[in-house]
Amino acid sequence: MKILIIFLGTSSAIPTETRNHISILLSYKNENILIDCGEGTQRQFRKAKLNPGQITRLLITHFHGDHVFGLPGLFHTLALNNYSKTLYIYGPTGTKKFISEIFKTFIQSKRIKYEVKEVRGRFLETNDFKLIALPLDHDTPINGYLFEEKDVLKRT
Repeated sequence: MKILIIFLGTSSAIPTETRNHISILLSYKNENILIDCGEGTQRQFRKAKLNPGQITRLLITHFHGDHVFGLPGLFHTLALNNYSKTLYIYGPTGTKKFISEIFKTFIQSKRIKYEVKEVRGRFLETNDFKLIALPLDHDTPINGYLFEEKDVLKRT
């Protein structure tokens, strides 16, 4: 099965004319995993002709603005478009409070269903893949993420 990785943004704290804040979409089978959501991510979805309503999971590496300022807009768009799934949100220590504050501040009505988990180590395993959160060295709590496809026997 193909793993599709779409770089929606690859810039740092200040975007350029050609590079948006960080945001990466990993698509695999029925999963669409968004890694970080910098400001402008919704526009990047449109430019790539992708539907943000297909996102199944969100991985937050850390809380610096260039990685998370797009979240209020994304959550608002999902709510306005009747996002019917549960959005699974994963991040380092502090993620539950951070997400709660976003919803309290920006999304007062018609919320989406979501679950937040603060993760370290292996935190998700399906029949097809594993997700592992690795602590990294930064000036704030931060996770790196490892997506590991399980071995697949190909029969001929």
